[in-house]
Amino acid sequence: MESLLKEAPAHDPVSVLDRPALTDAEQDVLGKLFRSWPRFAQMEHLVTPISPLALRLIAFNPEAQQASAEIVQIVESDPVLTARVLGLANAASFGNAGKLIFEVKTAVLRLGLNTTTRVALAQLASVWMRKAVQVPDRALLRSLWFEYLVTAFAAHEIAWVLGDTQVSPNVCYAGGLLHDIGTLALCGAAPELMTRFILAGYCIGTPLHEEFVEAHTRLGETLLSRCGAPATLCEIAGRHHAGFSQEESATSIVVFLADHLHRGILSRVPGQFAIPDEHPLGCFGDPDEVVNETVESLGLVVSLDQIMDNVAGESARIEALAGDFG
Repeated sequence: MESLLKEAPAHDPVSVLDRPALTDAEQDVLGKLFRSWPRFAQMEHLVTPISPLALRLIAFNPEAQQASAEIVQIVESDPVLTARVLGLANAASFGNAGKLIFEVKTAVLRLGLNTTTRVALAQLASVWMRKAVQVPDRALLRSLWFEYLVTAFAAHEIAWVLGDTQVSPNVCYAGGLLHDIGTLALCGAAPELMTRFILAGYCIGTPLHEEFVEAHTRLGETLLSRCGAPATLCEIAGRHHAGFSQEESATSIVVFLADHLHRGILSRVPGQFAIPDEHPLGCFGDPDEVVNETVESLGLVVSLDQIMDNVAGESARIEALAGDFG
């Protein structure tokens, strides 16, 4: 299979060589931080239970007979969620036709069941992350949230194209939002050092980066398990850097693939997303071989180019949702 991402320019104008280098002392402290992930996994303040509403949304089936009534009931049970759904239903980026909407039922009709579910899950996830992770650099937190949204939208699109009844688009979307929770936890434990680490391009290609991958994936998997997340989401957090494997679930493979499409998606968006250039995306480099192997394993009948075009077409909506951390 021919390379799929070779021509996609990285949304990363500051080259790795130009990024601020970490001092030896900073690398030593970061190494100790990463090796201490089991200790962080036991800290109670790092574990905030996931909202029961989020779990209901993850399990929500838009094809069910009473799906519309169920999603309305879920949204209306939380005043903040109600306000968010109504606000976005009246936003130009979500198809506002000019007439203001004041009822959730009407908002669901305008947005559609799938979009309403994604909006609601993103809102609940952003609130959960803000409570669970205290990162003083708001621009950095917004950049990370933006990356997770792109991953989530891509995962949802891949799952929808795949059309496998065993692979829920909602679960894939939630997995994209939450797959990197271990990184956020490390940012909360050492905000200034982790900011420096991220600005240095995650020190990719070094032993320190390998320690980071081990730490944030295993920490993320443990934290999600402790806070009551479904086993599939825990698997996604633990395996999103592991590469393709026949042993993992198709849902986990979908999110792994989505997590490697940032460059291709960003290259298809007119202009640029409002993301600070100095904050690199977590997955960059040259993932062609593993991407091709993953596509082949899933048996996708639609090209990745089309999938990335479709996600890029949702850029205004991703921007609107990214504003949660603005």
